[in-house]
Amino acid sequence: MTSREDGSDDWVSQDAAHVGIMPHRKLPASRVPLIPKYPSTPYWPWSPSVARGDALHPDPRRFVGEPVVITEKLDGGNTLLHAGEVYARSTSAPSAGKWMAMVKKHHAWKVREPDVYLYGEDIYGVHSIAYGPVPESETFYAFALRDGDGAFAPFDKLESYAMRLGIPVIPVLFRGRFESIREIRMFMERAHHETSVLGGAREGVVMRLATGFPALKFKNNVCKSVRPDHVQTDEHWTRNWKPCEIVPKFESDRQPGTG
Repeated sequence: MTSREDGSDDWVSQDAAHVGIMPHRKLPASRVPLIPKYPSTPYWPWSPSVARGDALHPDPRRFVGEPVVITEKLDGGNTLLHAGEVYARSTSAPSAGKWMAMVKKHHAWKVREPDVYLYGEDIYGVHSIAYGPVPESETFYAFALRDGDGAFAPFDKLESYAMRLGIPVIPVLFRGRFESIREIRMFMERAHHETSVLGGAREGVVMRLATGFPALKFKNNVCKSVRPDHVQTDEHWTRNWKPCEIVPKFESDRQPGTG
């Protein structure tokens, strides 16, 4: 797969479109990459909470007049699906954590291409926010798609790829253009006062350009804003982890309108 200068990446070939996945491509040994971690996201300069030592976005005007997508920032574990495996924030080896059980069962095996990296938030292991009950297959929400060169796909390509595989996508709160920083700030403030799409408190929001971009431009094209008193969990949360509330199978299988 190639990434063009205009950001309109060739994410799905004509030959692969009928099966709904990207084509397999064997990379030369000299080009087999290390599995890339998801970059650290800079904060929107007016974020209600900013973690100590973390960076602010350097140029908020970057998002004015450009097509952007704002999604809900879920409180879970940063998770990567790649070549049939599941990786946590550290991508040195596949995760063996029990809190990855649902994404392994329902989705990891679907992403088998050697040059595709699908990142998402996994909420099966409760962090600081307990969301409403969800089906087993809806504990993972994809939010970014990268190719073998590390380029980030346009958001609509992420959506179409995940949809073909039956993988949930992070809730979208806005897509379009803002005419001023003030307009963005007003939207962010309203969003922080709303509850999560999944029920419970909202951790925050993430804003990104709708178009694709190379990895080196990530910090210019993405930012986050998080709620006041945001709690960042560390690796020690796994010692006493607990699963989120799962909708009983007979309820999640029930068709709308049936008794």
